[in-house]
Amino acid sequence: MKKTTLFVLCLATVSVLLIAGCTQPQATQPTPTPTPVPTTQQPDTIKVADTTLGKILVDSQGKTLYYFANDIASGGSSSCNGQCTAVWPTFLTDSVRVSSPLDPADFASITRADGSKQTTYYGWPLYYYAADTKPGDLNGENVLKVWFVMKPDESVLISHSATLGLYLTDTSGKTLYYFTKDTTGQSTCTGACITTWPPFSADTVTAPSVLNIGDFSFVPRADGMKQTAFMGRPLYYYSADTKPGDMNGQGFNKLWYVANVTGSVPVVTTPPTTVPTTTQTPSLATGGGGGGGGY
Repeated sequence: MKKTTLFVLCLATVSVLLIAGCTQPQATQPTPTPTPVPTTQQPDTIKVADTTLGKILVDSQGKTLYYFANDIASGGSSSCNGQCTAVWPTFLTDSVRVSSPLDPADFASITRADGSKQTTYYGWPLYYYAADTKPGDLNGENVLKVWFVMKPDESVLISHSATLGLYLTDTSGKTLYYFTKDTTGQSTCTGACITTWPPFSADTVTAPSVLNIGDFSFVPRADGMKQTAFMGRPLYYYSADTKPGDMNGQGFNKLWYVANVTGSVPVVTTPPTTVPTTTQTPSLATGGGGGGGGY
């Protein structure tokens, strides 16, 4: 009887211990942190480099990129074909990868006459120069006065016309003009005039190295705008120019002229006045009202 009682007590004790063990909180096992899979960062295909000419565009290897003043920005074609491309090979990247301050939206591509593709920046086709043998070479700057390095922050560029020579454009290739009625450092195109001839304004002027940055200035206007001027002549657009390459304002009213790189305008000669021998009634239709007239 005593053995039976002892057995029952031992069995009860074991049961209590088992139950107590099962009700104890279990240690939480830490969740393993997955090891991140390393990703390969693709290098930029177009970069900005600091050079003696300032900041310029280069390819992934650091070779200088150029633009051709004979091309028309956003014109969809290149003026450099045939043997020209042996000296000025075209630049193409299948995938535009850039870092700040460059914006991939500013790059595109065109289809050339031979069916090949070429990368553009603000519509300007980009090229190499064959005489640049290593990264950092800038031998193509101002070759034949129509080839220039492409800068990322250029606000004024040089374009070339067979009839008008070298003239100023904005970044997108829109033609800039002078108004012969303006005086040095002052605009006389106000009021309704600026609807037809909108003033050109750039917060900071950056231009090809052949232009003297000191020749650019800002002209304060009555409307509060700071208008950009070159050699003291305020610069304007022409509202009838709808695309890069248009020069519809050239010679308008013999007062408006494409802004050539010399800063000069044709001299307007006034024909001699013939004194009438009889009394005439003055005409009320002698144009040229406010805002400088001639617009």
